[in-house]
Amino acid sequence: MEFFELSKLPVNLWRNGAGESREICCFPPDTGNFNWRASIASLASSGEFASFDDVDRAITLLEGGEVLLDGVGNSGHVLKRHQPFFFPGDKRVYAELTQGMMSMNFNLITQRARCKARTRVADRTFSTLGTRGGIAYVLSGEWQFGDKLLRPDQGAWWSDGLHTVRLLQNTGTLLYSEITYL
Repeated sequence: MEFFELSKLPVNLWRNGAGESREICCFPPDTGNFNWRASIASLASSGEFASFDDVDRAITLLEGGEVLLDGVGNSGHVLKRHQPFFFPGDKRVYAELTQGMMSMNFNLITQRARCKARTRVADRTFSTLGTRGGIAYVLSGEWQFGDKLLRPDQGAWWSDGLHTVRLLQNTGTLLYSEITYL
């Protein structure tokens, strides 16, 4: 299991100037031919998302104003805080900051022919299903991963195995994705 903290992730500015991203992990690591990849991105202004062929995306608004995604359905979709949304990564999607304020989003990209992701928000202790990988990001509360204590803006990712994730307080939320290979 690998651990990360938002404030320590390297920042990459987008070429179009509309935002920045912080890559959390890419699996397998250090390859351009990934099976799945996770990052946190900040949108500073409205603009078109990068398109990726043959991938599926899961995006979750972490902070900031709601974002209208145009091009993902007949009437678009409004990203609301802590509500994961899935869409094909090869669609042309325009993101509009509806409240005029920056948004920060958790992004998970999976190669459609190789794997799929299941993303949810957990609010209690649970065990992973032993899939081929996963990632968790603390939204609130304190969570224990093995012998490691994680607080908001911290997380963990793994490539396989069963793991128990314990909520250490009465309330807390955790963004959580499991990766299943096809």
